[in-house]
Amino acid sequence: MKLLLVSSRFPWPPWRGNQLRTLQWLDALADHERLLICPSTADQAEPLDRDVELRFFPGVGVASVIGVGAAVLAGRPAQEGLYGSSAGKEIVAEVVRDWRPDAAVIQMVRCGWATDVVRQVDPGLPVIFDAIDSMSLHYLKAAESAGGLMRTVYRWEAERCRSRESELVAAAATSTAVSGRDLRALGAGARGMVVTVAGGAEVTQVDPSSAEPIVLLSGNLGYRPTVRSALWFAGSIWPRIRDRTPGARLILAGARPAKAVQRLGSEPGIEVFGDVDDLGAFLARARVSIAPMASGSGVPIKILEALAAGVPVVADPWSADGLEDPSAVMVAETEEAWVENVSLLLDDPLAAQHQAASGTEVWRAFYAPERVAAQIRGAVDAAISRSR
Repeated sequence: MKLLLVSSRFPWPPWRGNQLRTLQWLDALADHERLLICPSTADQAEPLDRDVELRFFPGVGVASVIGVGAAVLAGRPAQEGLYGSSAGKEIVAEVVRDWRPDAAVIQMVRCGWATDVVRQVDPGLPVIFDAIDSMSLHYLKAAESAGGLMRTVYRWEAERCRSRESELVAAAATSTAVSGRDLRALGAGARGMVVTVAGGAEVTQVDPSSAEPIVLLSGNLGYRPTVRSALWFAGSIWPRIRDRTPGARLILAGARPAKAVQRLGSEPGIEVFGDVDDLGAFLARARVSIAPMASGSGVPIKILEALAAGVPVVADPWSADGLEDPSAVMVAETEEAWVENVSLLLDDPLAAQHQAASGTEVWRAFYAPERVAAQIRGAVDAAISRSR
């Protein structure tokens, strides 16, 4: 079988969640011929150690301004205009016409233009719209915590994403998202499927009682919801935890730390590590992992990586709600709950072990790589069956 996948980013190295998602689709479908179309970036100099044919179109640049303007005039999301270049459309049309795939996977609303091209060139080709997250939900949530002009901009983009997501769902044989919450926001109905994202290649149990008194915030440290939550936690919660556990350390480790996050490294008990190649070493030392994001969409990869490593997690209700089973984490709704829950896991080994075991059980049930791979293959099979 020939499978075409259109993505908004080259997937290697997988610093971001959508890059990891692309890799997991490619790996799950390794028994088939795969062709990936994505923007060209400096990262593509890194080898993609997979037998995948690659086609590149120009990445976001000056020409994207025209694309954004065209998208806005058409009532579509501005982010779709960033990636919907004429060069990208020509490549998709050429591949569909000449390579003749058996199915096409279009990832995220920002690549919705590729669905239009597929429909024009080969109306019978089964399309899987892998939204990953609902971007309409993402921007609606972002608007709640924004002020002034940005609140208006986020609401404006949310409405355009909502309309476009509805169009893409209607055009697809199958639509997928990483959580039930995001799938419901898409309105996919009976043709929708939850395809979770795997966090971690395997479960490598860490005994929280033997770990150092380290609280870990990991992931993409340049991602707006993560930056906002890191600054809040460091300023409002961390000093109170340090008062209870003077030797505790807060480590922020991951990719692309924003300057505001980097500056936190000068605060007492806080260390910042950027562009980390392997988070495993940090997870192995951590006693608690945190996910304080009160916005964003999908499922925070930082939670899944911690669950896979046997590290107990404390999370904001919004972050926990994206999980298939929120009991995998301890939920903190108030500042007092954050202080109490994190301190409990730092100071009570039995409580930490119990929470870690619950989290690992949920990870195995919903997020283990083999389970996610089976879901991906099932989504492709469903799309092809419906088209027939």
